[in-house]
Amino acid sequence: MTSKKIRIVCISDTHNRAPGEGYTLPQGDILIHAGDLTNQGSYKELKKAVDWISSADFAVKIIVAGNHDLSLDSNYSLKHKSGWRVWPEDVEACKELMRSDQFIYLEHSSAVVHLQEKDVTLRVFGSPYSPDRGRQNWAFQYADDTAASLWNDIPAETDILITHTGPAGLCDESRHWEQGGCAALAKTLPRIKPLVHVCGHCHEGRGARIVDWGDACPTSSPAARVWSDASAGTKKVSKLDLSELIAGRETAVVNASIMGTSHGHGGKVYNKPIVVELRVAASGD
Repeated sequence: MTSKKIRIVCISDTHNRAPGEGYTLPQGDILIHAGDLTNQGSYKELKKAVDWISSADFAVKIIVAGNHDLSLDSNYSLKHKSGWRVWPEDVEACKELMRSDQFIYLEHSSAVVHLQEKDVTLRVFGSPYSPDRGRQNWAFQYADDTAASLWNDIPAETDILITHTGPAGLCDESRHWEQGGCAALAKTLPRIKPLVHVCGHCHEGRGARIVDWGDACPTSSPAARVWSDASAGTKKVSKLDLSELIAGRETAVVNASIMGTSHGHGGKVYNKPIVVELRVAASGD
């Protein structure tokens, strides 16, 4: 079987920051943004994000929204009296920004992506959702009692999974979210076993873990190996080499948060994008 090496540049939680504003984009075949393009989901912020993503030099670019991207959520409402009180702007105009031939926007939906130069086809599912923790008014939120049903929508045959929230216990450290990632999403992963699961949301959880599904408890050590970023403290690219990843047996969970700290927990700290190098079967095989 012929395999091809691809480079996936993973980012999330840029919060209205473009490349050159705290971080730079390495070269790659695919760019993935796992949500929170903006701070308040305004048209101006979304337009800025769409403009720089459209001009980025990648064969394929895939975007999901996040809880801050209010104006992309048609069902947004102020559910909690004590929560954040920001109204979305013209939802249809903002959603129209995401209808572009320059990138793929996924809103709890699937796409089949073909890299022509590499002759590689990937099945991708992307979702903007994150758990409603009951204190603040955010976009694309769900209650715990609907979580299992929501994540059952993910097709079993998914190569690349992109969700704004991460799974509980895997790259979900946070000083803002007490409960971190989603337990129901963590329980769903063994059914799917994607090659790569890109997420964000929990800024302090930036990093990666490689899960071995042969273990009965995939979120516990040593079944989930922690990736050590050899580029830490340098200007080198943060590279996650998955060329030896075993399809159907292992999944790399990648929290690609660019913002390194949560709001109100210290000054702005920026992480580097995570470049995933992956070997996948050529489409003709």
